[in-house]
Amino acid sequence: MATTYRPAQVFASFTTSPPKYKPSKPIETEEKPKNQKTEREIQVSATGEAFLAPDRAKVTVSVTSTKENVADAKNSVTRRLDYILQSLHTHGVKEGDVDIYKNIQRIDGLYEMKAEVTVLFVDFNKCQATCNFLVEKLDNTVTVSQPQLFHSHQRLEMLRRQACLTAVRNAKQKGIEVARLLRQSLGRPLMIREDYSHEWEGPAANEVPQDNEVPVSFQQRIANATITVSVKVFAAFELKPKEKGKQLESTLLEANA
Repeated sequence: MATTYRPAQVFASFTTSPPKYKPSKPIETEEKPKNQKTEREIQVSATGEAFLAPDRAKVTVSVTSTKENVADAKNSVTRRLDYILQSLHTHGVKEGDVDIYKNIQRIDGLYEMKAEVTVLFVDFNKCQATCNFLVEKLDNTVTVSQPQLFHSHQRLEMLRRQACLTAVRNAKQKGIEVARLLRQSLGRPLMIREDYSHEWEGPAANEVPQDNEVPVSFQQRIANATITVSVKVFAAFELKPKEKGKQLESTLLEANA
């Protein structure tokens, strides 16, 4: 009888070396909300401008006398200087708005005495009346300069803030109109940024320049010294859906229009 060959059965198991330890990633303790709504926004840019005429005027009154004797030069200047100061007081100019500078030097053996009176005016009508009076009453040894028009620092800062606020107001108004067109409502501001600020003195660059040979009037001098500030801002606002009651009311108004 033939015998049947049966191979031996061997059971074996193969084990590998334990894996090297790798630090696990930190587990986030806070889970992001699955149904988080995407914030809708509207972005607009707008420009605001503001201008301001000068509010200060400075005038310099010069007195000069040249004599062989230094005492005579001083006396001549002092008499005219006293008259100028008295005239300023008569026209209501305060002492704190007047500065006096004196200088004496020798030129070709003669003594030249010079005094300068700098007067600050905040009233342009008073400035013109005072200057005209001094020119009429004094001789050619006294010269009265043309008023130098300028702005006080406080008024300039107010002008720059006003231009910026105007730009922000225009940006908000533009956002409201765009949101209304889309049947939405404008929400809270998300971001406001000032892109640039530009200021210039006198008329705009696109205006026709004046003829230098034509005498400039006082009103033209004021216009030439007027400062304009232009500010551009970029703003982002939250865009919110209209409430049903307000939306229905707006639809009825548009239908009846």
